[in-house]
Amino acid sequence: MKELLAGLRASVGANLGYKAVALLFATVFWVWVQSDLRITSRARVALEWKLPDGMALVEPPLETVSVEIEGVQAFIRTLNQRPLGITVDLTSAAEGDVAVELAELPITGMPPQLTVLSFSPSQLRVTLDRLLKRKVSVVAATVGSVAEGYRLTAVSVSPTRAEVSGAASVLRVLESVNTEEVDLGGLREDADIVVGLALGKGMTPAGRAAGFTVHVDVEAVQSTRRFESVPVLIRDAQWSSPQAEVAVVLEGPEETLRNMEPDEVSLMVNVPRGLESKTAEARRGRTGGVRYEVVHGGGEQVRVTSVEPATIALQRKE
Repeated sequence: MKELLAGLRASVGANLGYKAVALLFATVFWVWVQSDLRITSRARVALEWKLPDGMALVEPPLETVSVEIEGVQAFIRTLNQRPLGITVDLTSAAEGDVAVELAELPITGMPPQLTVLSFSPSQLRVTLDRLLKRKVSVVAATVGSVAEGYRLTAVSVSPTRAEVSGAASVLRVLESVNTEEVDLGGLREDADIVVGLALGKGMTPAGRAAGFTVHVDVEAVQSTRRFESVPVLIRDAQWSSPQAEVAVVLEGPEETLRNMEPDEVSLMVNVPRGLESKTAEARRGRTGGVRYEVVHGGGEQVRVTSVEPATIALQRKE
């Protein structure tokens, strides 16, 4: 075993100079092959449009096109670091249809060592029209739903009109534009949200572009809930009632009623001082005599619609 290891060491250490030269040659050859290797690739090229004064494009123009490129791999790798662009100059074109041959236009940022094989698309057809300004209605755009237990009652926007510019053939039939979307998700109260306009491509604001206030009206859905086994409590310890519990129906916002616990509701009897009789009847809302009130944790928006039984019999303790 020792002899085998010694032999391996001798073999590895022998002719180190020749081996170093061979490694250097292999490295240089690999770099040369890589630098001279020609490949094809695709890239996106941004389009910049120049239009005649007083003219606009009827359809939104393309913003980028795809090109197939051939060249040395080292140069193609640099494309990711270069902004490529084509300027489509239509300043001398007349109103109507215009054909654009992309192969005839130079690509800025393209290394001269690379060859453009093809464009996709290779030709563009656009339509020039007179530039028009017009005032149109503004419509509030909304998404989502208000919170459970609430409902949307109205949506309005101010100002109600906006001035926009674009191709005459488009604006002549345009009646309204939308605002940016307003998210109604989870709303429990009225809200005012300031947004801009969501204009289609090819249209631009001729006046104010932002500062449109969308007013959202929200109200709670009204509902009723019946509470059984509501305890009857008497403020005066000298009196008692054979009716230990009653049923109470409350009306108010659905969310508030849904979240109320049964122990938040009770019936409180108020016995006036100086009452000399041995029995009495308490009624809700009466101005004189023995009366009772329903106590609950629902706040001022919750109302009592009924109590069963409506009268509470009382008797003085012996």
